[in-house]
Amino acid sequence: MNMDVADETQELFEVLESQTTLAAVRAFLQEKRVSYSASSWANMLKTRVGPALADGLISREELIGLVREAEEHGNKHVRLYQFPKERLDEVRNSIKSSAVEAWARAKGFPGAGEYVFDAYPKSPLVIEVRVGDGNDADALIVKTARTEYRRQRGLLTQIDGQEVYVAPRVPYRAVDVLKVHSNGLVEARLAPRTEPPISYTGTANALLNRLDGLLQSAPMGELSLAPAKNAFSKMQKEQKVAENFELYETQHKNDRGDRIQSSSQAELGGILSSEVMTEVIKQFTVGDPDAYCEKVRVSYQYGKVKKINAIISEDVNEIIFTAGLTRDEYDRVLSAILEVNHEK
Repeated sequence: MNMDVADETQELFEVLESQTTLAAVRAFLQEKRVSYSASSWANMLKTRVGPALADGLISREELIGLVREAEEHGNKHVRLYQFPKERLDEVRNSIKSSAVEAWARAKGFPGAGEYVFDAYPKSPLVIEVRVGDGNDADALIVKTARTEYRRQRGLLTQIDGQEVYVAPRVPYRAVDVLKVHSNGLVEARLAPRTEPPISYTGTANALLNRLDGLLQSAPMGELSLAPAKNAFSKMQKEQKVAENFELYETQHKNDRGDRIQSSSQAELGGILSSEVMTEVIKQFTVGDPDAYCEKVRVSYQYGKVKKINAIISEDVNEIIFTAGLTRDEYDRVLSAILEVNHEK
């Protein structure tokens, strides 16, 4: 095999492992009627994906397609914004296909239907611009890839006669996704950062600035998630949409500056099943001085067996998803949180 081709395949395998899941790759191989059983990524890539690719049973483009889908959902710090009502006509006109295609062409971004796969770009790179995202036919998607570095687990190594733990610093392909909805909601889905300087606000602003020439982001406001945090922490389980949520952790602060953090084990049913926890929170939040909820950790019951964890953080407009998700999983839990946030 040509060395450049071998290097490109190795990089693709690295990205496949870091941004997709074994379950997704198994499902893909099964659909292609290729052997798919593997208990680890090393085994999957060596004995299943590699041979199938070499034999032409699957293609490089299909593997990139798996990455393209997986990199958009889950394992993100999601910052939410909202255009004011008086700008919605402007938003809807700006994200029509004809306007987006002209803008992307003028910017030198990928055109409609195009996708640029660069495993480790030297500088932040727009890799996809499109109108349409699953059932959201009118939504605008702009994706940017950048290279981050992460430390692998330390390995005990002998150096000059001494045993030391060495943690290799390896590249990681981080993808940030900007989604503009026709109703004015804007999502900045940011890949986790592991090396300083870590500023999700700065990363989000840089992503929003990608809209320059198409939409002015300056009048856009942060969407406060305080109503959702307060709703979850006040145990409002009578809410129809909240019936699928369980509460595992809360952090409250009062006007005097006191803080209280409460948590309960998921396997024991979470905070709502604990009379002690609910009473402690009640005592802290009722009366003087006034208290409010800074942070909650909840899980959403998706189907009969899967639970999706989400952290609504101390930042006013941030939800953190700590695991990779499918488009439907991501859309369902985000929609449910926003419904709680908007309930009166």
